[in-house]
Amino acid sequence: MNNTTTSVVMMDSPEAATIQTVTGWVDRHGHFWGDDESMARFAGSTHQHCDKNPEHGIRANNSYCDACFEERELTRFMAMERQPWDGVTMLNLHGTDTYFGDADDLRDYCTENGIYPEQLKLVVCTPNYPREIDGCDYYYDDLPDGGDLPLALQEAFDNLNEAIRASEPLSWSPGNIAAVISDDILTQSERQVLEARSNGE
Repeated sequence: MNNTTTSVVMMDSPEAATIQTVTGWVDRHGHFWGDDESMARFAGSTHQHCDKNPEHGIRANNSYCDACFEERELTRFMAMERQPWDGVTMLNLHGTDTYFGDADDLRDYCTENGIYPEQLKLVVCTPNYPREIDGCDYYYDDLPDGGDLPLALQEAFDNLNEAIRASEPLSWSPGNIAAVISDDILTQSERQVLEARSNGE
């Protein structure tokens, strides 16, 4: 038998609650953060200095430091293995959504933007091929335990997978190898045009 008794405290009783004076940080929206100054300042601000390098300037609280990002990407690119470009494999301009499918694409980009190929941070892409389809996995929920697909359906999947294996890449993704571009990508006259443009002629 439980002899523990619980005392009754009425809502309007002085015992139920008392007025206390509390000191703490309040952000500019009026939210109380107690002794958490950092969160109060964060919640009450829109921008802040880069915490790694104040010389990078300010950034929005809900964003990242562009200068830090560029430094990290440059460090990552410089650490990559180098490989001569075969002139066929897709290239990516590191850290961007710009891709080059052949030498003509690369040449056009350089002449239009007044930049030499060797000045670009180019990465050799890796192909994304379609994945083969396992019919039993695809219809797993519909097959009985240990059951097989009907022969005609299995043959259809086999034919489909044969076509998938022979397929060209569906897309390309930036890889981890930096491309070394041959000097003869640009003709001598194209290089002279770029040089004249860089000299303000």
